Amino acid sequence: MPYSTAEQVHKLLVGARLRCPNCEQGRLFTGLFNMHATCPVCGVRFERASGESLGGMMVNLVVAELLTVGGFFLSYFALGSPLDMTPLIVFWLAFDVLFVLAFYRPARGLWVAVTYLTSGLTKDDDPGS
Repeated sequence: MPYSTAEQVHKLLVGARLRCPNCEQGRLFTGLFNMHATCPVCGVRFERASGESLGGMMVNLVVAELLTVGGFFLSYFALGSPLDMTPLIVFWLAFDVLFVLAFYRPARGLWVAVTYLTSGLTKDDDPGS
């Protein structure tokens, strides 16, 4: 079933808010980094096969690296090309690590929404599987 652009954006925002894109009610995470296997409300399985979460990790890393490299060069040129770049490097390395940790959950939520939009989220036929 094709989705309109508005519906696609809405589902991506639902995922970024860490809610199930199917029912828009169930929480995706049980803790800081632990994701539910299925939605506690509607029962949709979030990750059908091992490795499906790789897309979420790639979203996280690409955004983090673009911000870090872009921010480094912007600050480097804004400060007039300082000779001692150690403070800049330390700051942007710390930013990169902290951003990856902080953006992990929204990136996984976005990827679950992408999986939903590409018809990859379904309920299990057999509750024991």
